[in-house]
Amino acid sequence: MKLFRKKEKPSYSRIIHRELSEEINSADAKLLIKHKQTAQRTSTMDFEKLKKGTKIKDFLGSMRPDFQRLIDKIDQALAGALSIFQSAKDISNAKAVIADYARKIQDATDVLASLKGRIKESSEKLVTRVRTWTRRMLWVLYFLAGFELVANYGVYQLLGGGAMSAIAISVLSALVIFWWGHLTPKYVFMFGGDNVKKQLLVFILLAAPIFIMFYLFSEMRISALIVSNPEMRDVFVSSPIVPTLINFFGYLIACYLVFIYRPTKEELEAYKKYQLDSQEIQKLTIQKEKLITERNAQVPALQEKLTDHYNFLLLAGQLEREVQTRYEGCFEEFKSELYLRTNSKCDPIFTGDIKQDLPPLDLKYQNIDKTQFELCEDLY
Repeated sequence: MKLFRKKEKPSYSRIIHRELSEEINSADAKLLIKHKQTAQRTSTMDFEKLKKGTKIKDFLGSMRPDFQRLIDKIDQALAGALSIFQSAKDISNAKAVIADYARKIQDATDVLASLKGRIKESSEKLVTRVRTWTRRMLWVLYFLAGFELVANYGVYQLLGGGAMSAIAISVLSALVIFWWGHLTPKYVFMFGGDNVKKQLLVFILLAAPIFIMFYLFSEMRISALIVSNPEMRDVFVSSPIVPTLINFFGYLIACYLVFIYRPTKEELEAYKKYQLDSQEIQKLTIQKEKLITERNAQVPALQEKLTDHYNFLLLAGQLEREVQTRYEGCFEEFKSELYLRTNSKCDPIFTGDIKQDLPPLDLKYQNIDKTQFELCEDLY
């Protein structure tokens, strides 16, 4: 538990308000005596001889100027404080800051809407197709090429010959399956067009060299094995067609996967654009959230500053109303004193309505527009 609490330092506006209130109280007491004396002097007049239409306003003397000087003193004393607060400038600056954030957030929102609209135009099927190719089927082709590499190396080693030649043939077979398996569907589409017969013809022309190459590889290895081991001729089938068909089947699988799943160049470009737009959307979303956070962090501080200005002006208006009340009170005392000393003979110069009998003071802080000191939600 704290034994001593730190006293809050009184604000400048509160100090001015207190000092002016004390001055108003002191001046009012003096003015009350002064204008009672004015009423006493006025009571010596012969009210029956006054011109018709004569009003009490003509006999109040310096009552209005005296209280107007208090009003002007309030405005004069507060002018320095208002210049320190820079009320109008702070209102403008605060709203400009919020409006700038609102503009930036709206710009980001508009760009996001445009990008999201563009992404919607990209079919979900396109994204699924490209991702199926790049994340699944392409790896299937890598696996197929690797499997062919290992399998061919093992087979050709069994068929005899040097290790380097077995490696060379295996690598060449894997490249044929992966690389030529990619090119074959491309040229089938390029030269075959939409004609199925032409497509089949182009495919046969492209596949035939591959089949022959696999056949020759197998035949050479089997021939080498038989030359080096003639007794092996009766142990296994010496025809190279079986390993040829196995390799060619791998090539056909590669062609089929590329033919069915590989996206076109246009689809790949569209997907790249989709990725760029997605990255931009993510970047703009983060930027927008950051702007909103910054704005929301500044709004309370800006609003508090504007509220201080508004409260300051409210105090000024309160002081003016206090002077107005003292002014009307002084008039009532003047009126009572005059009625008492004239035995109500002065009644014809009064209308009974204080707003008509008493000249109004020029007040400057009574019509304060609170909305200009508020950061409306419309701004943000």
